[in-house]
Order: sequence, then structure tokens, then C-alpha cells
Amino acid sequence: MATISADVTSQMIKWADVQVRKGLYKSRSEVIREMFRDKMVKENYSLLAEKAFADAWKNEDDSYWNKYLK
Repeated sequence: MATISADVTSQMIKWADVQVRKGLYKSRSEVIREMFRDKMVKENYSLLAEKAFADAWKNEDDSYWNKYLK
């Protein structure tokens, strides 16, 4: 695992510390790793959804959509 540093606001640090005190995470690092994971999942889902919609539009009869695009 690599180590990185990042500039964050004091509010972000306080929020992360509260999450740790609540027992939701073991450390600030765990909070940050989880945020990375969430963002990566969301972006991956978005890419999959875009591809699915693009494929659906390719297979759709254009005449159906023409009435909405005028």
C-alpha cells in the first residue's frame, strides 16, 4: 500500500474524526480509503450505465425518438 498526503480543511478532519469516534472506521486513513472506493464504484457504475444506454439507443428504432427530438 502506498502513502499519499493531501491538503484538507479542518472541517473535513473533524468530520473524519467523528466517524472514527463513532466506531464506523478504525482510522482517518480508513475513512479516506472508503471515500476512494465509493467514488470509484460510482464512476464505474456511471460508465456501465452510459454504455448500456448507448447500446440501447443504437438498437432502438429512430422513428420512435424522432417525435421527441423535433
